[in-house]
Amino acid sequence: MNMKSPTPKTRSVVIIEDQTAIRELVTEMLEGKGKFKVIGSTADGAEGVELALRLKPDILILDILLPGITGIEVLHRLRNTLPELRVLVFSGKSEKQLARGLLKEGVRGFVNKSAPLSELRKAMDAIAEGESWFSEVYNRALVEALNSPETRVDQMGSSLTDREREIAVLLAKSHTSKEVAAKLNISTKTAENHRTNLMRKLGSTMSRGSSAMSSGKASTTPAAKSEAC
Repeated sequence: MNMKSPTPKTRSVVIIEDQTAIRELVTEMLEGKGKFKVIGSTADGAEGVELALRLKPDILILDILLPGITGIEVLHRLRNTLPELRVLVFSGKSEKQLARGLLKEGVRGFVNKSAPLSELRKAMDAIAEGESWFSEVYNRALVEALNSPETRVDQMGSSLTDREREIAVLLAKSHTSKEVAAKLNISTKTAENHRTNLMRKLGSTMSRGSSAMSSGKASTTPAAKSEAC
């Protein structure tokens, strides 16, 4: 475990990543920009939770496959205690189910490890400014969530603002944030912020849907009955 003191006017960062070479590479890249200071890093999930709780960084860079506990569990343990923590998931895993799980936990960004390092730089810059950054796998997961029976836009009712509903409809048709911004005459940054809010609300809706299904409260269609068998 490494700990350093942040310098003024920088965003403090904690890295939870089990590969030493990647931790060192990301640390070097971030601190070379002058906008970030890595105040702690660890390879272990449980140790990372303790580190984040003690140091309270501005941004957490998190892998998913970790020794001890997974990155999803790290997010779950930190979400209520550090609600303002901005989390960027940097992982080699990109399954759609993983994207949905991260969606529920309200992450601010996702970058696949196969992406160029320049994408990680752009993602960190965006998150430092209060924006979000999601790779293509997240865009696909959002579109699928918007079109799924339990989270369809027309069933979310008053949980969405009028603007979020407009944006949700466009995203469900696979429009990018830039295309949404052009169609609605808003900035790309504003479209991204609305998309982040949509992700959080969708994550909450999916969580409620999962709870209802596990408790037997969800409606059962003939198809669902056959699958349950």
